[in-house]
This record gives sequence, C-alpha cells and structure tokens, in this order.
Amino acid sequence: MPKHNTKGKINDIEEQIKKLKEKQKRILTNSQKEIGKYLMDTWGIEDVNEAKTLIDLFKDQVKVYSEVASSNEEQKEEETININLSGD
Repeated sequence: MPKHNTKGKINDIEEQIKKLKEKQKRILTNSQKEIGKYLMDTWGIEDVNEAKTLIDLFKDQVKVYSEVASSNEEQKEEETININLSGD
C-alpha cells in the first residue's frame, strides 16, 4: 500500500506543478499586455506596427541606458558596503 500512497503524492505534486506553470504563464502574459498598453498609452500610439517600429528604433538606446543604470546601482551598493565596513 505505501507505493500507491507515494504514487498519489507524486501525481498531486505533478498536478500542482502543472497548475503553477499555467499560473506563471498567465502572469507573464498579463504583465506583457499591461506593459504594452502602458507603452502605447504613454507614447500616444494606437497602431501596433508603429509601436513596433518605435521600439526597434529605440531599443539600442534603451539597452545602453539600462546598462548605465545597472552600473550606477552596483556602484551605490559597493559604496554602501564600504561605508558600512568602515563604520562611517
């Protein structure tokens, strides 16, 4: 009988994993829709193709900005650690 109980537990876990993956997919889809809507509303764009064109046009600039922002954040974290270690 323990094998049946174990098999049942495994099936339950697999079902939970399946439901969580579906939930993860829904959350990702909803966030992508929300971001797209925000972008189009903020930029005042109604045409999807125009939005894609603008995204393609600005993507390299956004990457550079993102890298700079990330680098600045890392510097701030290092400064905070150094201040905490020095006791200031």
